[in-house]
Amino acid sequence: MKRLMRNLAWSAVICFTASAFAQSPLAGTWKFNQEKSRITGETMSFAPAPGDAVKFSAAAMTYTAKLDGSDSTTPMGFTTQWTKIDEDTWKVVAKKGSTILSTDTMKLSPDGKTLEYTSDGTKPNGDSFHDTSTYARIAGTKGFFGTWRSTKTSLSSPSGYEIKDNGDGTLTWTLPDLKATVILKTDGTEAPATGPTVPDGLTLSLMKTGPRSFTLLEKIKGKPLWKGKQTVSEDGKTLTEEGSIVGVNEPTTAVYDKVG
Repeated sequence: MKRLMRNLAWSAVICFTASAFAQSPLAGTWKFNQEKSRITGETMSFAPAPGDAVKFSAAAMTYTAKLDGSDSTTPMGFTTQWTKIDEDTWKVVAKKGSTILSTDTMKLSPDGKTLEYTSDGTKPNGDSFHDTSTYARIAGTKGFFGTWRSTKTSLSSPSGYEIKDNGDGTLTWTLPDLKATVILKTDGTEAPATGPTVPDGLTLSLMKTGPRSFTLLEKIKGKPLWKGKQTVSEDGKTLTEEGSIVGVNEPTTAVYDKVG
């Protein structure tokens, strides 16, 4: 009987230890699955502003820019240079400091009902990207001015996640291609993100809401920016991220496959 009780006690200790130190279901290397994801539906709008400027709104943020290549500052702290190429084509160069983040081109269709948006550049890890989106007009009648909703998006080099369970209650969350990192607890504590192209003042927090579910919140200088739910499938092979820009009802779903 004593031997049996001792064996049961040791079994309990082993089970408790395994449970206490079990890896987070988020741990691993995750690759973005574009075919399974739904990343369209976001809107952007253009309106005339004083001084021959353009008022641009997207993702719950608004700023004005002139179409003469001069500098404008975005709410994220980036610098943009807008240039009018012709009546149907605008170009935007986005920078953080002296680093070019992307060169974007917007081109109207001949009938003015759709807008093709291309974004080109080089990521901090050296990978180049060429992303394309098609927008349909939902307001306005002529030229760029009006509101547009994305109907199709193709990412040539989407970011994936590398998430490491540090064994001390924290996770190191990395976007390798962007060289961006944040160390998170799962109790909702805010933590700063770092990286050469990460906006200044960007923080993230992660709250565990179930055995395989989490709430992720991004803020920029204390202002909520994006909120979503992260769910790992029962077999641990899929990470689904559902969320939206805060204050904007434009939900997206990003699906990641575990590859390591």
